[in-house]
Amino acid sequence: MSQYEYKVVPAPKTGLKAKGVKSSEERFANALQTAMNELGADGWEFQRTDTLPCEERSGFTKRVTTFQNML
Repeated sequence: MSQYEYKVVPAPKTGLKAKGVKSSEERFANALQTAMNELGADGWEFQRTDTLPCEERSGFTKRVTTFQNML
């Protein structure tokens, strides 16, 4: 029986500037690519991305559901 180790990281919320990268879509892709390449260099393999609900407090008694992007 093999044993797995998983790592979950938040997806970037903003883009990353670079030479020749101009649009917000390109900057976001660059941020995602940079994060994936850094983790890949450490031996991690990309599996998938998900948008998951997360319940957060808002004020003293109210709770709201936000959605977080995860890799």
